[in-house]
Amino acid sequence: MSLGRHAFLEKYEQQPSVRYFAAVEGVWIDSKPLLAVAYGKQHPDRGPLSVRLFSGGEETRRALSRFGIELVSNAGETRQVVYGGIPECPPGTAFRDRREAFDAGVHRTTQAGIAGQAGGTQSICLSDGYSDDRIQGDLITYTGFGGRAPNTDRHIADQKLEKGNLGLVENYKLGRPVRVLVRESVLTVRNADNEYIYLGLFAVTNWGWGMREGWKVLIYQLRAVAGESLIPDEVATALTRGEDVTPPRRSAQVNRIIRNYDVAASVKRLYDNSCQICGTRLATAAGPYSEGAHIRPLGIPHNGPDTLENILCLCPNCHVLFDGHALTVRPDSTVMKLGSPIGKLKVMDAHGLNYEHLAYQEQFSTANSGRSADS
Repeated sequence: MSLGRHAFLEKYEQQPSVRYFAAVEGVWIDSKPLLAVAYGKQHPDRGPLSVRLFSGGEETRRALSRFGIELVSNAGETRQVVYGGIPECPPGTAFRDRREAFDAGVHRTTQAGIAGQAGGTQSICLSDGYSDDRIQGDLITYTGFGGRAPNTDRHIADQKLEKGNLGLVENYKLGRPVRVLVRESVLTVRNADNEYIYLGLFAVTNWGWGMREGWKVLIYQLRAVAGESLIPDEVATALTRGEDVTPPRRSAQVNRIIRNYDVAASVKRLYDNSCQICGTRLATAAGPYSEGAHIRPLGIPHNGPDTLENILCLCPNCHVLFDGHALTVRPDSTVMKLGSPIGKLKVMDAHGLNYEHLAYQEQFSTANSGRSADS
């Protein structure tokens, strides 16, 4: 392959593979894009084959082996924890089984319903046998793991706010989306439908405790992220009718903000979840809670950076007042509330706070409120 891997992907507008690669003349080429482009070369009237129409891994391996091309796997490499979408697997990608979903990086466990740790959850899988899970429009009600007898859905103990259960709460606190994989039979209510469908990204919008059979369980509500997911009940209708799964609507060109959720986590750790303005440290059942507040807003027209120098650790009350232009901070760290001083902003040296962003926020806030910055 004279183009090389990256030039090949760029030329044919393909996304990189996660695990399997074709070794061609000593060059690693991404397996699914290679097969998709090869199909287009063989059928120029149809163009490249959509990667939605076939799974990676063994299916691609068998197809390319007919052309004398063998695949190599990077499974032995240490895998990085990946939040958000998997480029090679858009919403609607179907997997023959959970092993294929595992190999693709969509759901990195072949048994558990939650793939995650206490610091964050990357994905969940809805399977048969969990009567507490519900799908309503673009909403999913999901029950945490633990507390059930092996191989049944009978509750025999309280669930615990730990590991992936706690990770879903962290996703809620950080606004970090989670990948959702679902067994086809959950959608169609037909036991014979045993493929797995990747629904895309969902945001954790609520969580709390419930009771099932006398035991405490964790209940989460997730909502489909617009443009990054499929609506489960629409997928169910299509599958039941034997129709193709409709991909999410996307513009040909999309400009969107990609948030670095590690930045918010960093500022919270730096101040031990204590508000930099009022000093409040909220204690919840899931541990301390605080919010990362961008000083200069992200996106047009402000174009603030998603970096530590442009974010504060605030309690929910101060966050609302800060975003609502009631709180501003002067260059000497004096905190102003509607023009009157109320204290000093706590700033640690390691924060590297950029006071130019605070000056911008003050100017923008006083302009919105009709007050002069000198009042």
